[in-house]
Amino acid sequence: MEKRNERKKMVLGSVGAITAATLIFGGISQIVKAAEESKTEFVSTSYNLPYVGSLNSNVPVDYVKKDYKIKFVGKDQPTVNDMKMEEAAELASQNLWRIFHVDLSGQTLEMMYSPISTTQLRAIWNVHVKVNDRLSYDFALDAVTGENHSISKWMYHKADIREGMDKNLIKNNEEYQKLAKVAAEKYQLISDKVASVKYISQGYQENEGGAKNSDITFQVRSDKGEIAQLTFSRYNKELLSVEYSSWIKEADRYQKQLEQETKVQDPDIVITDELMKKIQENGSPIEIKK
Repeated sequence: MEKRNERKKMVLGSVGAITAATLIFGGISQIVKAAEESKTEFVSTSYNLPYVGSLNSNVPVDYVKKDYKIKFVGKDQPTVNDMKMEEAAELASQNLWRIFHVDLSGQTLEMMYSPISTTQLRAIWNVHVKVNDRLSYDFALDAVTGENHSISKWMYHKADIREGMDKNLIKNNEEYQKLAKVAAEKYQLISDKVASVKYISQGYQENEGGAKNSDITFQVRSDKGEIAQLTFSRYNKELLSVEYSSWIKEADRYQKQLEQETKVQDPDIVITDELMKKIQENGSPIEIKK
């Protein structure tokens, strides 16, 4: 019974539960662990890539092919229907250049394949690049279609960054809304113009060396209903991540699955919009007493 209560507290107390849950099912957080326990394979990138144009016609105009290495990690292998590891790596390089203007020359791209499962309906290529102890990048894409899934910059600072939520930013976040709108249009994250910007959540990260960062997340929506999710640092306002429409659809589906499982385990607990609003306003977990 104690374990069940702990699980409820974790699920109900998460502001922006979609973000927290789907980082796990998306596979990004598994890359480092997989690298430690699996065999590795290095692949040279001195090859021609005629397929890149067909998969991604929007190659950045200032992009030049980077001289990086590829390292396969994990246990699951792609199928004949999935794009090759080299294709996924090059798309990662292009997109990391487009969004963060990062040059991957001299870097090693750790590639992990995540197959379809009960919690993940799309096979995903996950790409991880560790620059140093305080900076790394992640990119995930659909392993069949090449559709962008998510892209992230993990940057930690040796600074006085507080761990808790900034309650003032829940309602007074116009500056970040403008940043989200500009970024969405600049990088063409959605078609047409931004129709609305919605506050989602706040977060906090700390690495093993004690360096920190805090963030705030928004969803932008176009007139056509397309959605992208953007996260910015609350420390210096730089863009930290983008979750594309494919990620959000999977996140929504997985969130509904979690809610259904919670109802089955304890039908007396229902996660309503009113409850999530109360959690956001309090900025802390709520315990459900029975």
